[in-house]
Amino acid sequence: MANDFEVGVDVAVPPAAAWELAGDPARIGEWFTPVADLTMDGDVRRVTMRHGARLVERITERDAAARSYSYTVEEGIPGLASHHATIRVEDAPGGCRVVWRQHAAHQDPAYDIEARLSGVMAKGLASLKDRLEGATPA
Repeated sequence: MANDFEVGVDVAVPPAAAWELAGDPARIGEWFTPVADLTMDGDVRRVTMRHGARLVERITERDAAARSYSYTVEEGIPGLASHHATIRVEDAPGGCRVVWRQHAAHQDPAYDIEARLSGVMAKGLASLKDRLEGATPA
């Protein structure tokens, strides 16, 4: 069981190009397909997922120079005790690497956050890669 994990994807575009899309908290719905609707109000992101869940997230940090932003889920996941996630774009040979890290805890100690989220996060990053590399129209 893991409550602190990350997934990543190598993308054949310059880091600045990946950061333009991946680094904009208001644009996550363009590449993370579970998102049905999203609104931003300052640092608060309200997300409606395709399966109906409604999340309230707060952008806690954004560092354009480091190509990184972090957020917390404040509402919408029953039993969630704490949450902190970061999306960052790193230099990598042939382009860049986009990494999505999650650190969370649930009131139920048997709740495996990595088992529940890592697959959907990896699919989201694959969608981001396709969009950035031109397989999916922008």
